[in-house]
Amino acid sequence: MSDDLSGLDAESLRTELQQARMQIKKLNRETELLKGIIERNRIANAVKDNLSQIISASKSELEKYMDLLLKNCPDIIMLFDRRGRIVYCTEVFLTTCHIPAFGIIRGMGFYDLFERYAGVETAQSANKIFKTIIVEMKPLSSEDVVDFGKNGNPRNYTIQITPMVDENNLSLGSMVFFYDTTDILTAKREAELANKAKSDFLATVSHEIRTPMNAIIGIANILRSTPLNSIQMEYLKGIQNSSNTLLNLINDILDFSKIEAGKLELVPEYFDLPELLRHLKTMFELMFTQKSLYFTCSFDPRMPRVVLGDEKRIGQILTNILNNAYKYTEKGGVIFRVRQAKDHREFVFEVEDTGIGIREDAIPRLFSAFEQLDLVRNKKVMGTGLGLAITKRLCGIMGGTILPRSEYGKGSVFTVRLPLTVGSEEDLPHEAGGGDSIKFTVEGAQVLLVDDIQINLEVAKFMLNGFGIEPELASSGAQAVSLARENHYDLILMDHMMPEMDGVEATEAIRAIGGECAAVPIVALTANAVSGAKEMFLRNGFTDFLSKPMDNTELARGLQKWLPPELITKR
Repeated sequence: MSDDLSGLDAESLRTELQQARMQIKKLNRETELLKGIIERNRIANAVKDNLSQIISASKSELEKYMDLLLKNCPDIIMLFDRRGRIVYCTEVFLTTCHIPAFGIIRGMGFYDLFERYAGVETAQSANKIFKTIIVEMKPLSSEDVVDFGKNGNPRNYTIQITPMVDENNLSLGSMVFFYDTTDILTAKREAELANKAKSDFLATVSHEIRTPMNAIIGIANILRSTPLNSIQMEYLKGIQNSSNTLLNLINDILDFSKIEAGKLELVPEYFDLPELLRHLKTMFELMFTQKSLYFTCSFDPRMPRVVLGDEKRIGQILTNILNNAYKYTEKGGVIFRVRQAKDHREFVFEVEDTGIGIREDAIPRLFSAFEQLDLVRNKKVMGTGLGLAITKRLCGIMGGTILPRSEYGKGSVFTVRLPLTVGSEEDLPHEAGGGDSIKFTVEGAQVLLVDDIQINLEVAKFMLNGFGIEPELASSGAQAVSLARENHYDLILMDHMMPEMDGVEATEAIRAIGGECAAVPIVALTANAVSGAKEMFLRNGFTDFLSKPMDNTELARGLQKWLPPELITKR
């Protein structure tokens, strides 16, 4: 029996020992697991410490750069808390106001701050703005003149006030930026003065050159109507050609100045495109014949007749390109093609010549202002070098393009693509396409013609005589006012620049007479053709505007427009 018990005890001991071993293994596993966790935590803590050091160093570096940025910021920046007390400002404010340290003003209310360092008016303006910010909680901006530091040196500022809010959209205060715009405004004023000086100069040049040009062209036209022998007629043609060349140069300079100033405006109207092309064909056929060159026109007969665009400027683009081909072609000739693009969105105008061509390296400079290429070969070619520059700008304004292709010594092709809206014949103005604009007389019309230069009076009188009009003449603004007071006129043609009383003053005096004089059409005749001239005349009581040298067709259209219809008799 004792042996059985001993055996039982040994078995129990073996079981307990096995269980103890399993517990030890379990404890060992848990110990290893704990060691792993401890190691990971140690690594994590090490990484955390390292990261904290990196963040701290980065933050320190960032704060250093921020401090440098704010100290060197050229603009005044201020932070105010929700009670309007200053909590921060850039160094430039302290320097401008001669404040030794920010601590002197820390916590000062905005009103007291601005009153002390900028003046009562600035403080009152700030008070209004801060009240608005508190109510509306949205950014505000304004322009003001502030004398920070009360140094007697006020500056122009753009002021931007932005409310600061927390994540719950609750106010934390406001941030105020003062952007110093004094130098910008000064530069702008100087640029405006320079632009005005340029405009005044162009107006003077325009007037001083156009005035004698009006006489030269007018006298040449008068002379052409007299009996001349063949030699005299050739001399006269030379005068007229040279006059027209000079006038084109003047117009190019004025057009370019308008484009540069952004003041050239298009006047889109429905017009007869084939009629414009026929006019160009007729004009250039004569020119090319005189130079013993062929001039071939290929106009697609399927093209729409009526299109919407600025007929005058489109004509100018095509004339410039054709003139360019004419000037640089000595042998062969020119082909002028016009068609509508396949997508019907654009019209394509091509001018192909057999001229001298353009060097490949010169093509990028082709549309530069005041530049002529290959001066040695082209020394006989007259021009300012503005024609193609203006043409490219006009194409751009119209939403079109101009593309040159050339082979040096063999010729060039210029392709213009313009987006023109197609219209119908009902869209055409009544006078369009009629060809009768100058085939009428207005005998019996009472017209007063005013100009201080005798030759200009004679030229204008000759042109008016062609319509059956015998104008009354006045050689000064004062005389025009006196005649207007005593007589009835259907139309007054008034020169602008006259001594003692100019056209603007004379028009104002005539309008002041009242009665018929208040409503009589007064048209400015002026050599001032710069941008804004017409608007200036209309603002000062004129009915319309005609530039010198006067064009017979424009004069005819004007007479039809301004004179009573019952006086006009078609021939």
